[in-house]
Amino acid sequence: MSQLQGKQRVTVTIDAKLLKAVDQLSENRSAAIEEALHLWHRQQIEAQLQRFYTNRNSPSLQEEEQWVQATQDKAIDSWEKEAS
Repeated sequence: MSQLQGKQRVTVTIDAKLLKAVDQLSENRSAAIEEALHLWHRQQIEAQLQRFYTNRNSPSLQEEEQWVQATQDKAIDSWEKEAS
């Protein structure tokens, strides 16, 4: 398969009615499908992040809070030393 500008040609099977709707809304079928895949990919990443943050356990949250507090304290100390 040849690649054009970092792209790869693929063959997929799509519902005929959906493809007709895509063709009616877009002059460039490939671009429309590529944009749809970008949106789908972004949604998958957001769903993974949401699952990760929703399923964190209590010790993990406590460690993060301690890290945030320590980092904040160090930043404030550094800013106060620079101001002096």
